[in-house]
Amino acid sequence: MRQRQQKIVEYVNRVGIASFADLGVIFGVSPFTIRRDADYLAKSHLVLRVKGAIQKIESPTQFREAQIVNRLQINPREKELIADCAMQFIEPGDSIFLDGSTTVSSLAINLAKIDPEVTIVTNSLLISLELAKAQNIRLIGLGGVFDSETYSFVGFEPDSQADSFHIDKAFFSSTCLIPEEGTYENAAFNGYTKRFAAQRSDKVYLLADANKIGKKALIRVLKTSQIDVFVTDKELSKKDASAFDKNDVKVVIAGNNKNHSNKK
Repeated sequence: MRQRQQKIVEYVNRVGIASFADLGVIFGVSPFTIRRDADYLAKSHLVLRVKGAIQKIESPTQFREAQIVNRLQINPREKELIADCAMQFIEPGDSIFLDGSTTVSSLAINLAKIDPEVTIVTNSLLISLELAKAQNIRLIGLGGVFDSETYSFVGFEPDSQADSFHIDKAFFSSTCLIPEEGTYENAAFNGYTKRFAAQRSDKVYLLADANKIGKKALIRVLKTSQIDVFVTDKELSKKDASAFDKNDVKVVIAGNNKNHSNKK
């Protein structure tokens, strides 16, 4: 997503609806360019394209990303347990992507304490600050526009230097998870960053507590088949375990490391 397109979404979300002509004047481009932006943004489900204009998508309040300060207080013990378990998958020399979720923030805290020789790529301000304490960790930040809901930088240019990245392992969490379908998020811009990182990673690790299973949010981000390892805190139902097994996902239960699949 280009910076102009993100600013269009921000503007439309603020005013409700804006014509192509008005947006062309505001952003200094032709109505044709605005129509092309509108097609892209509507296809990405970020706005509604109506006749001669772009309109804000009205979403229920539960579809909005909770403030990260509040989310840090939700299920802290489960997040720490999952993060402790995920440490077994990190080895010296790894290049790793960490998303801006609170569960992955717990993983970053562990990494800062141990201080292994790894390279961390992240778009999260909180994780960057946490890892700044480490001496051996090489830290690379993805640029973009700051999102105060998630304390992350989002919407960086697709043709930026990040396009050349190769990542060994990517660690994500999610707002919700449907085992048969994949992960779901409320923050559209953050979803793009996660898809971007997953496409450039050899292995994808999902860290999420069992309370997130069986629920949907606004946007599907990763398909279940894109996940290599799922680390959670409780045993899964037979139906959910079967869905992960069909997609060749290794399931690890934090605390006993019980695997429902050993295919990966």
